[in-house]
Amino acid sequence: MNTFICSTNKEITNRLQTILSDHNIDSQIFTSFNDLRSALQKSSIINLIYHLDSDFNNEAEIEAIQAQFKEKINTLALSNMPNSEQGVRLLNNNIRGYANSWIEPDKLIVALSVIEQGEIWAGAILIEYLLSKSTEQNNSAQTEQAIDQFILDQLSGREQQIVQHIFSGQQNKLIADDLGISERTVKAHLTTIYKKLKVRNRLELSLKLSKKTH
Repeated sequence: MNTFICSTNKEITNRLQTILSDHNIDSQIFTSFNDLRSALQKSSIINLIYHLDSDFNNEAEIEAIQAQFKEKINTLALSNMPNSEQGVRLLNNNIRGYANSWIEPDKLIVALSVIEQGEIWAGAILIEYLLSKSTEQNNSAQTEQAIDQFILDQLSGREQQIVQHIFSGQQNKLIADDLGISERTVKAHLTTIYKKLKVRNRLELSLKLSKKTH
């Protein structure tokens, strides 16, 4: 799949383009949002790499592009100084991946493959941050009140219980032990929950729950 690179940093763009070329991936470089918009209007589905630096360090512009073209772009955002708060904001705006600008070549290729399949690419630190925030929210208020009722109304009683446990940061084994069911049953319920709430995985579920409680 063709890849667009958005950055004003020549060193970064050259590095990214070289990595992609080494893996036989075609790419185009854009240094302005207007040029990017024009190209996206004419393109089919593509992978998009944003480099958040200097003139491109404008999340409002990124959000606008995501809103306009979300059906045709799989977006990986790169930051020179990635942080959990920014990562959460971007993932909540349909950006599928978030990583360091100097991500290792092999990991960059894997990340693009992951987001191309509709999955989320995020570092372990960001995932741990999301789970810790869910735990903090659970400790500061009753979980039943913290999770938006609209979410709960879409689920069965057992599914609601599992969502409550996910919201508090528990892993499948502990959920199974607490509810007196098998891990396989927990996974089966999670598959149904993902389908009902239109999320693909545990990370997207955590993001949805966190977004609803803000």
